[in-house]
Amino acid sequence: MFIGRKKQISFVMALLLIIALVSGCGSQGDSGAASAGEPEAAESISAEAGGDELDSVLAAGKIVVGVEGTYPPFTYHDGDGELVGFDVEVAERIAEKLGVEVEFVEAAWDSLLIGIDSGRLDLVVNAVSITEDRAEKYDFTAPYYYEARRVIVRAEDDSIQSAEDLNGKKVATNVTNAFIPWYESMGAEIVGIDTSGEAIELVLSGRADLCGTSVPVLNSYMDEHPDAEGRLKVAFVIPDSEDQIAIPVRKGETRFLEAVDQALAQLRDDGTLKELSEKYLQGDYTSSAYEE
Repeated sequence: MFIGRKKQISFVMALLLIIALVSGCGSQGDSGAASAGEPEAAESISAEAGGDELDSVLAAGKIVVGVEGTYPPFTYHDGDGELVGFDVEVAERIAEKLGVEVEFVEAAWDSLLIGIDSGRLDLVVNAVSITEDRAEKYDFTAPYYYEARRVIVRAEDDSIQSAEDLNGKKVATNVTNAFIPWYESMGAEIVGIDTSGEAIELVLSGRADLCGTSVPVLNSYMDEHPDAEGRLKVAFVIPDSEDQIAIPVRKGETRFLEAVDQALAQLRDDGTLKELSEKYLQGDYTSSAYEE
């Protein structure tokens, strides 16, 4: 059918208007979906780039904690294979205070702090001492455990009685031990190990002359290895060796640090920390030995 020119123009304009309206609705819908998705994308990027850790933990409903699982009495497996220990229960109590679950990730000591760097772990609760180097890279809670180091030798070895006797001796320790500079300054040779039990066994076998450990760790080893009774002795206490044990958090996560710190303070005030220390460490080591 023939359509007049004016009617043809009107028809075309109307058709274009309809197309424009339809396209506009589609564009608006796409724009709205993008806007709704932007916060999620931004939140994800923020988390990957080290955003607010506390919000991430609360949103996930869990806190991911790195432990060795081979360091009695702090983190280890009992006879039933369950992960237990002083630090395990401290982490569980912190999670309760934050109102979230706890997920433990076991790894070798040397890789635990790397887990915080990568964002794979929220915390490491595994007898981590505060050192200058670590404090430059991580923020720490207030100390919750204090540990003075003893030099352990074979019972028959009278050649080591003071720090001056370490020259030329072999000390079994992990390669990230905070006391390595001191051992080396005394002339000792480092023999690398992975666990405290391995260090003690190297001393017992004569492959190392000494190891440095705390009374709770030594007591725990003796409980599990009664055959070692009488074969080891404390040679001396390392001068100024009291470690302040705390929980490292990724640098700059102020709100998360404050929340964990507050949880620890509550556990101290209600006596939980003292109770856990006596349960696993055979004494209360939650305050400095130098405090009057």
